[in-house]
Formats: sequence, structure tokens, C-alpha cells
Amino acid sequence: MASETKSFAIAAAAAVFATAGDLLMLWVGNATRPELGLASPPAGTLWLGAALGVFGIPLYAAGYRAASRALAPECSLARHIVAWTGGVFALVGAGIHGLTASMIADAIASGAAGDDPLAAVMAGGSLIVGLWVFATALMLAASLAFAFEVARGRSALPRAFALLNPLFATIALAFVGLSTEPLRAFLTPAAPNVAHVLFFAAAAFTSSSNAALRSSIKSQRSGTRSRHAINPKSR
Repeated sequence: MASETKSFAIAAAAAVFATAGDLLMLWVGNATRPELGLASPPAGTLWLGAALGVFGIPLYAAGYRAASRALAPECSLARHIVAWTGGVFALVGAGIHGLTASMIADAIASGAAGDDPLAAVMAGGSLIVGLWVFATALMLAASLAFAFEVARGRSALPRAFALLNPLFATIALAFVGLSTEPLRAFLTPAAPNVAHVLFFAAAAFTSSSNAALRSSIKSQRSGTRSRHAINPKSR
């Protein structure tokens, strides 16, 4: 379980960097929208944000592999679905992040007025829309396979953890983001990466707590056996 905890922690850190990258890119894209009243970002902000996501998101694959290993061994199909679709999702997500940065740069160079990030994606052409649809399908498969087995108690994680899967967390955050214009401009488009921060961080904490509990129980049992070996009459 120590290796799973480490993998979850690595993925959580990567998601934090990717989320920071999202926010930097959204700052650049939204700065051209006068209704938001944002300050102009420093030079290089867009490409820093792009790099943080392009290099961070592929590490989600480590978190998804750890999530698959957290499922019971008899859940072989679900374990494969979570590991493989999660891994492909990580690569596709990095591609979407980089492509989005390129689109923002092109829009700024053309002098086009800023637009709502969600509307900009829909107007970005078949490639970016198709990648988003593909990524959503991959997240759907990985999240539902994971949630189904966790809810049945067939994992090392609490049953309630089924509700914290990336898909459900993304939907919840996206809807919260729709409540105000600033949140719609930042939280809703960044929801997938924020959701992965929550999912991987919670999994790392839970996995670490479980490992510590098992280690404590093992130590207590070892101490009891040692005392019995020294004083057989206590049996």
C-alpha cells in the first residue's frame, strides 16, 4: 500500500501543477474580457501555464494505476478499465491542455475579443471538441468502473469514496462554477483538474492512514506474540 500512497501523492501534486496551469492560461484568455476587469498577465504566463499542464497531466496515469490496485484482486475487469482508460485520459488531457494554449495564443495574435472559455472551446473546431468528447468518455469509463466496485465494498477504500470519483467531482465543481461569472470563467473550465486534486489527495491520505493502521495492528500483534513467547503461562 506504500507504493499506492506514493503514486496517489505524485498524481495529486501533478494535479495541483496542472490546475495552476489552467488558472494561468485562463487568466491570459479572460484578461481580454473587459467585464471581468482583470489585470494583464506578465509575458510568458500563457506558456508557463501550458507547460505545467502538458508535463503534469500525464502523471495522472500513476494515480489511476494506484486506484486500480486499490480495488480487490477479483475485480480484474474494473482494474484494467481504470488503469487503461485513466492512462489514456492522462495523455489526451495533456494534449487538450497544449492545444488550448495554442488556441489562446492564436486568438490574442488575431486581436479577437475574449469569450467565455466554454463557448471558446465549442467554437474552437472539431479537433478540440472531439478531444474533449473522447476525454470525457475515458473519464466516464474509469470513474464508473472505480465507483461501482468501491460502492460494493470491493476495495481498500471506504464505500463513501465512490462519490469522490473524478467524474462526479468534476460535475459538482462545474455546476458550482456556473453560479457566478468569475467562477464560470475560472472554476468551471478548470473543474477536471481541480477534481483530480481532490480525488488523488484524498486517496493518498486514506491510503496512508490505512497503511499506518495496519502497521499499528501488526506491531501490537507482534508484541503480544513476543510476550507470550517469553511467558508461556500467560497463554
